[in-house]
Amino acid sequence: MLTLATARFFGAAEDVALDPACAVEMVHTASLIVDDLPCMDDARLRRGRTANHLVFGEHVATLAAIELLNRAFGTVACAKGIPSDVRARLGECLSLSIGLEGLVGGQLLDLQSAGRRPDREEVVDVYGRKTGALLSVSIEIGARVAGAEAPVLHQLNEFSSKLGLAFQILDDLYDRFGVSEAIGKDVGQDAAKTTLLSHLSAEEACEDVERLMAAGREQLAPLGSAGEQLAGLACSLLEEATEFAGRVAQNGT
Repeated sequence: MLTLATARFFGAAEDVALDPACAVEMVHTASLIVDDLPCMDDARLRRGRTANHLVFGEHVATLAAIELLNRAFGTVACAKGIPSDVRARLGECLSLSIGLEGLVGGQLLDLQSAGRRPDREEVVDVYGRKTGALLSVSIEIGARVAGAEAPVLHQLNEFSSKLGLAFQILDDLYDRFGVSEAIGKDVGQDAAKTTLLSHLSAEEACEDVERLMAAGREQLAPLGSAGEQLAGLACSLLEEATEFAGRVAQNGT
């Protein structure tokens, strides 16, 4: 959704952005399958359904994740209506978002944090490599399909980092205070890890989310209507989680 919407907001046709957007979702889904494996977070529920490895076996889940990542790069390489140099850059963006500076590195640091208490900066770094990297590449790919240039891409990246951190804080609140059946995935998964809620109260966490989203809107303001639309979309995607967080902060549960 973010890739398609960003491409549209900045002047590209959605059908041109569709293949790259599907590639982003392949990477996203692969990351969820891997995260749920017993050697990672050992989850039983994802998107309201039994986790992939519990239905098909760990061997199939592992191969499915590899296939999705492989297919993602192939989909970008063959995307129609996009110049070859842009397609190459999209593949590079995906690779960086997955690698040691992105999802893989973030997951490794996350696992290594179990049983100890990382400081706030370390936790923010993990969030930036996981959630932040995926949201950032979702938006960047849409913008690149639309031909956005370096100054615009920089503004979008700054916005994405704030959006990713806000998203992850809200996810932390769901993990601690939510109900699995209501949110479609396991809760309490991070009980043995240090999250930002290890450093913040629920009320402080909500205040951080508000500050981050306000700063994100300000970051996009120079981009005119396209920036305004993107900020509005981001806020609407987080609306339900933000309302839940507000109730948690108010009631303390």
